[in-house]
Parts: sequence; structure tokens; C-alpha cells
Amino acid sequence: MMKIIILFVLSILFKACIYDPPAKGKNIVIHNQTNSFILILDSLHDENLNLYDTSLVNRRTYIFRKPNYLTEYNSFTKFISDSYIKKLRGNKNNKLYIYFIDKVNLEKSLNEILTNHLYRSKEINLDTLEKYELNHLFLTDDSILFEHDHNFVTNWKH
Repeated sequence: MMKIIILFVLSILFKACIYDPPAKGKNIVIHNQTNSFILILDSLHDENLNLYDTSLVNRRTYIFRKPNYLTEYNSFTKFISDSYIKKLRGNKNNKLYIYFIDKVNLEKSLNEILTNHLYRSKEINLDTLEKYELNHLFLTDDSILFEHDHNFVTNWKH
């Protein structure tokens, strides 16, 4: 009888570990259309400016890339969960901000970046984000475009 109870408990735990319901939210696909990598941030804090981190694996130091920067001519999908959107609205905030710092400014201190406005930012309205299924943010050298549809034929002809 004890063996059956243990097997039953293990099977419940095993099934609980396998099933991972998908998180609900919205995706923003960020397209870097520049010839340099950029750092993507949700907020401007000193600890976010690190591109690399280290960890010990089997007593060896490994350096790995943090996933908050985007290489040249590449894209990155940023997931914004419904719970995060609800938290922002609970704080009476109806906007989401995404900050971009170019490669040339990463060697400067955070204070210098903030004082001299060496970053670019995009303000995204939460109502707009929730309204559309497609949310693409195109970052070029001189502008940031936030688009919600994709017309293949029009883009193909140009």
C-alpha cells in the first residue's frame, strides 16, 4: 500500500513538472536595422549596463552574454506578460518604455549617459500594445518606428 501511495505522489509531481502553461501576454519584435549592436533596457539602472556576466561551472569561470543586447541587423522578441501590464496599470501607468543605448556610449558611466541623453527611448501605449497582434519595433540610425501590420507585397516592391 505504501508503495502505491509513493508511486501516486511521484506521478502527480512528475505531471506537475511537465505541464507548464504558456504565459499570456504580448510580443514586441525589435529589429535592429543599424550596423552596430545596441543595448535594450526596460529601465535605466547601473546594473543593466553590463553586457556580460560570469558564472562558475565545475569550478571554471565562464563568461556569457546577457540577453539584453542585439547584434547588428538582427531581431529580438521581447515578451511583455499580462501580469506585468496589469502591474503597470495598477501603478496608474498606461505606458511602457524601452530604452536603447548604442555601442559607442556603453563605455560611459550611467550618470554621463543620463545627463547627456546618450540613449534613445520609445514610449508604447499599453492600449495600443494590447489591441494589435503584430507589434514590431524597427530601430534605424535616426528613427524608431512602431508598426502593427506587415504588407508583404508593398515591402517587396520597394
